[in-house]
Amino acid sequence: MRFQEGFLKRCSESEAMLSLFRLMGNTPHGSWTGCPHFGLREFLEDAKMRPEQAQRAVEEMNRALESLGITHVRVESIGKPEQLDREKGSLAINLVFTDDPAKTSSLRVER
Repeated sequence: MRFQEGFLKRCSESEAMLSLFRLMGNTPHGSWTGCPHFGLREFLEDAKMRPEQAQRAVEEMNRALESLGITHVRVESIGKPEQLDREKGSLAINLVFTDDPAKTSSLRVER
């Protein structure tokens, strides 16, 4: 479910995850008291110059998901999209589903 035009509307799981990851990427780390691992803005900004920070963002994102009770999916990696038309603000988030490790998904998040 998500808000759209002032009403709750049903959406797909991938749309909900995409919205959640977009929100996490634009939120300062630790700024939400309900989930101290929520917020990745600093990690993602630092990863532009220090690629090892992308792994720290993956770890924090998985901790946030677990804290929010989202246990059926884990972030495997975060990086730049492989397409030639990479936009400077977009990221590729690769997911693994814990109930079926062979099932994976990749989301493109525009920040």
